[in-house]
Amino acid sequence: MTAARRIRWGHVIPATALATAAILVCGSLGWWQWGRASEQGEIRQSDPPAAIADVAAPATTPGSEQGREIWADGEYASSGVALIPDREIDGAPAVLVVRPFTVAADATGTGERATLPVIVGWLAPEEVDGFDAGAPADRRVTGHLRSGEGAAPAPDPEEAPPEGAFWADRLSPAILAQEWDAPLYTTLLSADAAEPGLRPLPAPEVERSLDFRSLAYAFEWWLFGAFFAFIAGRWIRDNGFIAREPVDPAGAADDPHGGQT
Repeated sequence: MTAARRIRWGHVIPATALATAAILVCGSLGWWQWGRASEQGEIRQSDPPAAIADVAAPATTPGSEQGREIWADGEYASSGVALIPDREIDGAPAVLVVRPFTVAADATGTGERATLPVIVGWLAPEEVDGFDAGAPADRRVTGHLRSGEGAAPAPDPEEAPPEGAFWADRLSPAILAQEWDAPLYTTLLSADAAEPGLRPLPAPEVERSLDFRSLAYAFEWWLFGAFFAFIAGRWIRDNGFIAREPVDPAGAADDPHGGQT
């Protein structure tokens, strides 16, 4: 003897719709609280600015000081400006300008001079022809350290670079070392102020710690959504089906009248 079950659509559809709406609301509120957890968190106090000798050394693998604000004393080299094409800044096509800065021997911590790549600003592609590669007279650079990029050979632009400059496809110390004096820092400096005539780089994003109260609210909303899904599944299982009259296949086969009187 078997019994079939029939779906009670009048119960299942409203319960499913209500559960879906509750889950979407809880999920959206949880995601909103997740965003607030970052936005309302306290601004992380970065380490104070430091001399480059206290943070990085030439020709060594950089540590965990990326993003640290530093300064270095020395002078810009008279030539050898690297132009990095095919970049995008604030939605606009850009060519990064990277200059070699010769850090003074008494400022490297090693007793010998070294070359520091400094990103001094950027140009629009159509402004490259008018770029003056002459070295600024600055004796100190300040900015934030950033990591280099791996070398990935790519064809240079068809147009020739301005006098005193060369094309480089990546912000790669390995590529820059082919043009600049050794030893070379394997980290780069993103200058705080743009060189005159160049466009400034975007300011580093402010880092914030998480607001744990908002973070807890986010998880609470997601738990509410999971709870609604569980309750809806149990309710549909218990109330969304109705059993039909049991059918005895053997009895139906023995009835010569086929169940009719």
